[in-house]
Formats: sequence, structure tokens, C-alpha cells
Amino acid sequence: MTSYRPAQRLLHWFVALCIPILLVLGLWMTARASANLWDDQTNLLYGLHKALGFTVLWLMLLRLFFKLRTAAPAYPASLTPIHILVAKSMHGLLYALLFAVPLLGWAGVTAYPALITVAGYHLPAMPWVTQDPALAKQLFELHGTLAFVLVALIVCHVAAALGHLLFKRDGVFERMWPGKSVKTP
Repeated sequence: MTSYRPAQRLLHWFVALCIPILLVLGLWMTARASANLWDDQTNLLYGLHKALGFTVLWLMLLRLFFKLRTAAPAYPASLTPIHILVAKSMHGLLYALLFAVPLLGWAGVTAYPALITVAGYHLPAMPWVTQDPALAKQLFELHGTLAFVLVALIVCHVAAALGHLLFKRDGVFERMWPGKSVKTP
């Protein structure tokens, strides 16, 4: 079994680094907003969250491009068909949510409208989304709910990866670990 390409591994780990940062920013900014603390710090938190979330969306488009053009490394023969089905299903759900969550956030800031991020940069308005504060509220609620579902799936994904690394030692973890490509038994 070979590893994923270096660019795919880099994208994976960069997105993996962005998600906890986005979660912390999201929780922090909404806590400040709930406490009616509208100041430069709150605006900065929102701006950073929007800019980083939009970046993740573009990185996921790049990841999807690689995924569609490059076959994934084969799973080890020790994995049963049901394990492979679960792994592929989990990856499909992760990809779906890694697109859905930022798209919903972008739609929400378009509907609100609140497209400014940091340093005066404005996100483009999402096409076909009208300015409607009630719609924005619904989109933000769905964005937040799905973000927590995404985090739960990521915890499961990390637990499975660590299980392969520490207990099964079957090379599955190493397929995505940074470094040179490897072949495993």
C-alpha cells in the first residue's frame, strides 16, 4: 500500500489544523455576541472565522480535485469489507460536512449581510442568496449544528486513525502521515 501524494497529505493536515481553530473562534465570537460584547475584538474574531472558513472551502475544492483525479491507496487485506465500507462512508460524510458547513456560513453572512472579514477584505456575496435576516438566522443555526456534527465525526475519525496506528499497526495511519511515501505489508 502506498501513501497519498504529498500535496494531498499537506491539504489534509492543513484543513485538520484549521478545524479546531475555527471551532474555538466560533465558540468565542458567539459567546461574546451572546454577552452583547460588540467591540473590535469580537469583530476581529468574526472576521478571522469567516476568512479561515472561506479558505477551508477553497482547500476542500482542491482536495476534491485531487480525490477525483487520484486513486486512494489500497486498504490492507486485513480490513474486512464492512470496515472498508465504514471507512469510505465516514470519509464521504466528512467531505460532505467540510463543504456544507462553510457553504452555510457563507450563505449566512451573505443573507445577513456581514461579508467583511479582516483587513478590509470582503467575501463575495454567495450567488442567489438574498439579504434576509430571518434566513441568515436559520442558516447560522444550521451552520453551528452541523459544525458540532462535523467535530463529532472528526473525533471518531481521529480515534479510528489512532487505533490503526497504535493497535492494528496495519499501515492505514501512515497513508496520510506527513513524510515520504511508504509501502507497507
